Amino acid sequence: MRTKSEARRDAIMAVALEVFREVGFEAASMSQIAARVGGSKATLYNYFSSKEELLLQAMLSSADKHAHDVLQLLQTAGDFPTQLHRFVTSLLALISSPETTQVLRVAISVGGTSDIGRQFYEQGPRSVWLHIADVLRVEISKGTLRDADPDTMAMLLRSLCESEMIRNLLGAAVAVDDKEMERKARCIVDIFLRAYGAAA
Repeated sequence: MRTKSEARRDAIMAVALEVFREVGFEAASMSQIAARVGGSKATLYNYFSSKEELLLQAMLSSADKHAHDVLQLLQTAGDFPTQLHRFVTSLLALISSPETTQVLRVAISVGGTSDIGRQFYEQGPRSVWLHIADVLRVEISKGTLRDADPDTMAMLLRSLCESEMIRNLLGAAVAVDDKEMERKARCIVDIFLRAYGAAA
């Protein structure tokens, strides 16, 4: 059971991420975030030492929640191709969401002037894909996938899933319905299993 302090910290991060997504890191202020949370700047500084730390922790908290939900799809009952399809479909939906695009834009905007982008990558996306490589390693041991480097396999899968991310970041995203998302997921899974499936 979470304490009031933990709940307050989570609430601050959620509101802060909304503000950062809406106005960007530079334009966002601790006063603005505090006003929306319903408190003072002093309250924010009780939990976070700086605006930079608040941004990093807010991004990591959001990424962790989404990653947990998506990764569960690779660890549920069923054959691996079915699990993989569910995982890829969910990941594509997450990657193409406006919220994800906005958060990534904020992370990129501070990447050249601070260490926040690198820390977010190392503790967030990179750790998720290392976990996925571990899942693929298990499937190799089961004989589901052929014997190949699981880190390279994860990198290929990631590249396929993130192939339209640059378009989204540049504001050229195209609306995709559930049917099209399913089609793209099937295509990605087919390519991956053709390359690494044991039958291949």
